[in-house]
Amino acid sequence: MIVNALASTAGGGLTYLRNVVPRLSQASQRLEFMVVTDSRVEQKLLDMGLERRLFKAVQAPGRGWQRGPWEQRYLHRLIKARHAAVLVSLGNFALLRSPVPQVLFCRSDLFYSPEFRADLLRRGRLGILLGNQVRKLLSWISVRQADVNVTPSAAFADRLRSTRGLTRAKFHVLPFGFDPVTFAAGGQKLGEDDRRRLRLGEDVCRIVLVSHYNYFRNFETLVRALPLIKQNGRTPVLLVLTARIGPGLRDGSYDTTAVARLVERLGVGGDLVMLGELPYSRIHDLLRACNLFVFPSYSETFGHPMVEAMASGLPVVAADLPVHREVCGEAALYFSVFDEQELANQCVKVLNDGDLQRALRERGLARARQFSWDDHVNGLVSVIESLLESRGRPPQHVA
Repeated sequence: MIVNALASTAGGGLTYLRNVVPRLSQASQRLEFMVVTDSRVEQKLLDMGLERRLFKAVQAPGRGWQRGPWEQRYLHRLIKARHAAVLVSLGNFALLRSPVPQVLFCRSDLFYSPEFRADLLRRGRLGILLGNQVRKLLSWISVRQADVNVTPSAAFADRLRSTRGLTRAKFHVLPFGFDPVTFAAGGQKLGEDDRRRLRLGEDVCRIVLVSHYNYFRNFETLVRALPLIKQNGRTPVLLVLTARIGPGLRDGSYDTTAVARLVERLGVGGDLVMLGELPYSRIHDLLRACNLFVFPSYSETFGHPMVEAMASGLPVVAADLPVHREVCGEAALYFSVFDEQELANQCVKVLNDGDLQRALRERGLARARQFSWDDHVNGLVSVIESLLESRGRPPQHVA
């Protein structure tokens, strides 16, 4: 089989390859695979310890209108040349008119989120909105083209099923995994400057959100809640972000000016610790240094940071979305998505109640153990083998 990972060039995409590819090589004696990646991430994959024999790095065109058509032509040729039996597409978009059965990973809720659309309209970001609508159309076509669509949560599968034209599409839920041993054992300590800014050793409540800046993570509601938390908390509060915000600063396509002005207007700049992007190896140390993890996102398909927080023993307060309840269950408190007062109340409730903190911590640790990359990979192999058998092609070694 061929695994199309050309879109997995950063962040969660690379984390997925690091955890899945070695396990996939051992999960089935009847399937051989080739992972196709962009040559720009070849060294990163090698640095992660992936064996070169497990992936093929190709030089693809950069972002833009050339990328899609090139990828379509290249994959058609590769499938033919390798006599592949099945294609697994990891990046939301399918190979059109695939000559072999295709499993498509659907991983972006933004294409289908009315909240994201309304947010972009409110901000006047019409260019991003237009691009998102084009991607939604391509995603919609892809879901209809694929033989099986894989989603990381039942909540996202339900969202897709409720979309006009997708009610008959076939979906299979495969939750993402988590490796607590690797997450903790490979961790590096925070730098001295970061530890000083976090005021470690002082009696301070540290509320943390691990995320790049983007609109759908709902930073504004969190910032509006901060002065309310300060008013009702028993100890000083710091809001810790792994992002940087400021007038004119951008994180990719997302302009941080509006939230920076909100910080200035509310006078909470001194209560923010903006660490900027941290290496993944330091996230574990950061989470262990904090008292509470907040996840205010209004659009998600899974929410890996919540699993990392629970595995680190942090209580979680999350926006009340079906996907967040699916991931955290009883291990989190929830608030109405855009209600800063309710968010503040839930944070204060946790910070002021030691028994509640301990209960959420214990539930979170147990909940995090339910997410396994081994289970994910075994489930994926089962999907592939069932698909081949249904097509009259029993699993066998392929070139």
